[in-house]
Amino acid sequence: MSLFPTASLLTLLLVLTACGGPRPAAPPTTDGPELPYKKLVQSGEAEERSGNFLSAAHYFRRAYAQRPRDQAILYRAAERYVQVRDYRNAADALHLLEPDEDRWPLLGLQLGRALKQDGRYEEARRELALFLETYNGGDRPIVAEIVRNELAGITLARQRTGEETLIDIDRPGRGINTSADEFGAVAVAGDQLFFTSTAGGQSRLYQSRLQAKEWTKATVPPGFPVIAEGTFGTGSLSPDGRIFFFTICSGQTGEEKTNRCEIFRGERSTSGNWSQPEPLDTRINLPGSNNAYPCVVTAPDGSLALYFASDRPGGRGGMDLYLAESTDPANPSAFSDPANLGTSINTLSNEITPAYDAESGALYFASNGHPGYGGLDIFRSHGTFGNFQSPVNLGEPVNSAADDYGLSLVAGGGTGYLTSNRAFPPAKPGTTETDIFTLNFRAGRARLKATVYDNTTGGELPGVEVELLEIGPTGSLSSIAKRTFPTGVYTFDLQPGARYRVLIRREGYQGAEYQVSTSSQGSSLYGQPVFLRRQALPNPEPGSTGAQSQVLGPGLGNSPSAPSPGLPPTTPPASPAPNVTPPAPASSAPATAPPAPVVYRIQISAEGSFDPAAGKYEAVRAIGDLASEPIPGQRLLRITVGYFTDPAAAKNALAQVHARGFPTAFVVRYDAGVRYGRVRL
Repeated sequence: MSLFPTASLLTLLLVLTACGGPRPAAPPTTDGPELPYKKLVQSGEAEERSGNFLSAAHYFRRAYAQRPRDQAILYRAAERYVQVRDYRNAADALHLLEPDEDRWPLLGLQLGRALKQDGRYEEARRELALFLETYNGGDRPIVAEIVRNELAGITLARQRTGEETLIDIDRPGRGINTSADEFGAVAVAGDQLFFTSTAGGQSRLYQSRLQAKEWTKATVPPGFPVIAEGTFGTGSLSPDGRIFFFTICSGQTGEEKTNRCEIFRGERSTSGNWSQPEPLDTRINLPGSNNAYPCVVTAPDGSLALYFASDRPGGRGGMDLYLAESTDPANPSAFSDPANLGTSINTLSNEITPAYDAESGALYFASNGHPGYGGLDIFRSHGTFGNFQSPVNLGEPVNSAADDYGLSLVAGGGTGYLTSNRAFPPAKPGTTETDIFTLNFRAGRARLKATVYDNTTGGELPGVEVELLEIGPTGSLSSIAKRTFPTGVYTFDLQPGARYRVLIRREGYQGAEYQVSTSSQGSSLYGQPVFLRRQALPNPEPGSTGAQSQVLGPGLGNSPSAPSPGLPPTTPPASPAPNVTPPAPASSAPATAPPAPVVYRIQISAEGSFDPAAGKYEAVRAIGDLASEPIPGQRLLRITVGYFTDPAAAKNALAQVHARGFPTAFVVRYDAGVRYGRVRL
């Protein structure tokens, strides 16, 4: 449903955004005598035909000043201000319009949205509430759902105003952002960034490198072909960096023209040159629809999976997100028929810029259909196709009252990028220009990552279901994500300064659980290895319970991830929160599984206290999980890193620990979960 009677401007804007337009031209000069009314209207219409919608809006607004009773020309100005995202002028123009249910029946919704995106939440709330109370059109059920969603977003924004944030946001200057539009950041390497810019009048792909904390002058990537017909949009590199999937749009942005976007692919040779772009087949590029914002990831079986946005028939509304899977490993262009991601993700409005983190099983995307701060906001949903959880708004400063989309997280780091038209004074005072912003997660990207083992063999245990539940301030539980992992390694994104319960299940094995409290600053890696014991009895019937297994076993408790004093007990409350699967209580049957295998850890020091966020441990975090255990009879803690079943791996890790600032570290052996002592390998 369009907010204006002329085409679906919101969907059109998203399509244009995929390839950079429309460009807000400079306001027309007002030096000298004012033009007559007719000339102002003609000039505005000429600017419309050229795609210069901001300039057209200014002409129409000046024409209205000469004829204040000409409501139609004022409405045309409002249309164009909305199209170029000049929210302040759009709201002011809409506010001057006289109510007319026949000519602009959705005026209250339009005004409320413009005020909301200008950050005037209380004014927006009043206008939207009044509109919801008085609107009685035949499409009221749909319109009411949209308005309630906008009101829910205002409530969310006001509730979370002033929350402590652990994310710093900045707007890079020279090297990336210009007075044109920049968007679609793709982290190629730790210091290299691909992005799209309309500098020079056409949307093109550029690259820049971060050197000495400054971005180098943007250049076209060497060997990348010139897009002769159409304009370049956003892109996504395959995990091996060899194949680039990207959008090319027709570039026709005038009032009477139709802009269409399709997804292409290019392949990089060993010499660094790129092949000519090839469009994906009509399964992806369905004729008559827009197909954009590709995101390519590696599926568990090693094949490619493609997420993208499309306004094809059969969706929920506007742009929806879809998933297609590779059907021929030898042909990177061959994909299955796309499947809609469903109602947990897609709404009546628009969802764009998908980004799937395969390691944590999290889908990041932008939407203006879920409750948000204004316009497009960025959301996260854990899960896989057919089983995505309810999306979570990432809040400020990731989101703002303006449009925020195109989140790109740097692998393994505490940084990321997003696209936004937000005001960022003094360098960027307005909202008509789109720029790339950098994100720095001061607490790192808090992440749960560990491995599940078979207690009998010591080998990794694939196919384990792990559920993550957040523990609220009162001890209440809410399910955040549930996922089955193809290997023994499980991982989830966490929030800094939060508490979680981790439930681990696998058919034929006793369950396990533990709790995690994340730090509000510093280290970002949490989790502990878990050994599951085989069930001594046949698999229980559905609804029955199985035994709890040890996580580390006697003598290996008190790790930073273990339950701490003051945390809720490891059994669920009498009335668990909705949608929470309570952990299975301990079985009365004795455990018959054999003892845990011999394992090794690296002891790096003995301390009076242990802060896993301390910077001195930063160099060894990549080697393995940090943990602590008390020294009997002393007020000291042994600090250890890693968990190894292979002596050779432990010996190699010890050498790395020595080289990273702990020259006195040594290997400790544990037999059946009990500390044996220091050993030489």
